[in-house]
Amino acid sequence: MLKFKNKREFAESALQFLFDWVGALVAALVALVVLFIFLFRVVEVDGHSMNDTLTDKDRLVLWTINYTPERGDIVVVDRTSAEPLIKRVIGVGGDVVKVTEDAVYVNGELLNEPYVSEQYPNVPNGMEVTVPVGCVFVMGDHRNNSTDSRYESVGFVQQEDLVGKVIFRFFPLSSIGTVE
Repeated sequence: MLKFKNKREFAESALQFLFDWVGALVAALVALVVLFIFLFRVVEVDGHSMNDTLTDKDRLVLWTINYTPERGDIVVVDRTSAEPLIKRVIGVGGDVVKVTEDAVYVNGELLNEPYVSEQYPNVPNGMEVTVPVGCVFVMGDHRNNSTDSRYESVGFVQQEDLVGKVIFRFFPLSSIGTVE
């Protein structure tokens, strides 16, 4: 048990304890802000183009620094004239992507897409493109409800227009966890 000689010593000790805790909280808050400015970013899903993988209003954490896109990554695309897009990388620079009514091929190999739950005959299909170096070809997981690289309005996405890779969902709490 702590013993104090007088009330003044007790007050000084309590005040020092309070200052230590406030200092620790401020340092933790500053560290968190720095991390979320330089390494991570938080975004909210707006729409249904990534159903069933992601749903409208999901809140996500992105890895933003030193990121190189890979096939299968879920990324956020920054568009200066419109809302950011959340899509899956299908092809990277140099890949040949072929989209048919019910399948996607990358470099002649059928892409295994367990995250796609339906065929997509109502969208531009029968296309075959070579992804330019420095670009990616992106598609939403809900192919019948996704404006993506199959459309001229999106087309190939420059790598520098990628905000980052989705790494974690923190809302809703029932779906919290990593995103694959």
